[in-house]
Amino acid sequence: MAPPTLSRPKAMAPSTPSRPSPSSSGGSAIQVVVRLRPMNESEKKHGTLPVVTAKTQEKSVTVIKGKGPRQIKSSFTFDNVFTAFSTQEEVFEATVKPMISDVMRGFESTVFAYGQTGTGKTHTMEGSLSSPELYGVIPRSAQAIFEHLKQPQYKDQVVTCSYLEIYNEELRDLLDDGTAKMNDKQGKLEIMEGKNGTFCRNLTEREVKSAEDVLNLMQKAQQQRIVGETKMNKSSSRSHCLFTIQVHGKITLLNGDGDMEFFGKLHMVDLAGSECAKSAGNEKGAPNEVARERERMNINRSLLTLGRVISILKERSENKNTNARIPYRDSKLTRILQESLGGRCKTVIVATLSPSITAIEESISTLNYAQSANGIMNKPVSSSLISFGVGENGFSNERPKEGSSVESWQEMEMRLQYMQAQVEEAQAALARKHLQQQELQERADKSEADLLESQQKLFNANLEINSLRDAVAEE
Repeated sequence: MAPPTLSRPKAMAPSTPSRPSPSSSGGSAIQVVVRLRPMNESEKKHGTLPVVTAKTQEKSVTVIKGKGPRQIKSSFTFDNVFTAFSTQEEVFEATVKPMISDVMRGFESTVFAYGQTGTGKTHTMEGSLSSPELYGVIPRSAQAIFEHLKQPQYKDQVVTCSYLEIYNEELRDLLDDGTAKMNDKQGKLEIMEGKNGTFCRNLTEREVKSAEDVLNLMQKAQQQRIVGETKMNKSSSRSHCLFTIQVHGKITLLNGDGDMEFFGKLHMVDLAGSECAKSAGNEKGAPNEVARERERMNINRSLLTLGRVISILKERSENKNTNARIPYRDSKLTRILQESLGGRCKTVIVATLSPSITAIEESISTLNYAQSANGIMNKPVSSSLISFGVGENGFSNERPKEGSSVESWQEMEMRLQYMQAQVEEAQAALARKHLQQQELQERADKSEADLLESQQKLFNANLEINSLRDAVAEE
């Protein structure tokens, strides 16, 4: 909802036909990246088999499914791939930072974190607010926006934040100061259609003056977010959260003849994790069984609607099924993000994965979802079949004795492949750090050389001054 004291300039309104889209300026309509988390302590303790590997250099993810004589290995390629050796800064620099310039020119941009519960969505979006190195997308975006606003061409800027939670298809204001909105019909949160698109009426907007103000708002909001414990995650998000930063200001034109007013938005969405009943941990007879089951159904329903919206938008972009209805209104999540999903903004989807074999079905589902958003024609999927038939020694495909089974050998091979991928990623990360250290060393050497040269010049100048003084004294 736009601030009441500000009005969006007509030149920047989304409905203006002449307004260029980011795609027309060289950016992709939907960029899809994948982040593979490391094996957690519980998985290591129980010896869980890793079946998903990723390579940042090749931008590929590989999944091995099945045991025994038939084993399917599928490879997926995306715009970017991050692993356990990728830092929070690297993820932000490669995905979200390029969108900040679009926001500062009056565009709407959106970042989604999608994946199974316990795969690192909240870590990617928020990170640890107590450690700058572990800042996620939201705090780093706030820092980048305020760094932009320090440039001399920006003036009269107003930055506001809002934080909306969708829990069981109900809207909650995470920045509410405690006033009783629930009992006041005038204060009830509602998704409305306005002249500038869809917005949430009565949603609190806080003006912020610095990135520190944004961090303070996030810390307060975290105390109100609805989380719960499942088998996959002790602090699983049970709701979708939409954090929006709006920037309204003016840019001084180069020739000094006037100003360009702009109104940009950056939506950062931490989606609740997709989950199945088996892995979610909804045991019969548990005190919260009914509530957890209702949460799970609502989460999966809204994520399914989001997937349908993206699929239909992709088909339309390829001139297929152009008359199909886009189900924005089937979910409050897709409805509030209707403008963001309409192709006018730059959208990034961060799909998060677990390497564990216990989550292989959810991982494959996440990869298929991400692949459909990115477009199969642009990012092909290759599959190969690994078969272990009858060997020369006449052994059949029946399970041999323990210790010599084909399945045990395959598990060991998968663990080896995972470890090899980890070693390659570690080497790549070390290479990047080495290059950074080299650059710093070269700068230090140059600075030292410049300092020595300056000191030599100063020494020569002092000698010349002393000789001139001696000459003057002799005269």
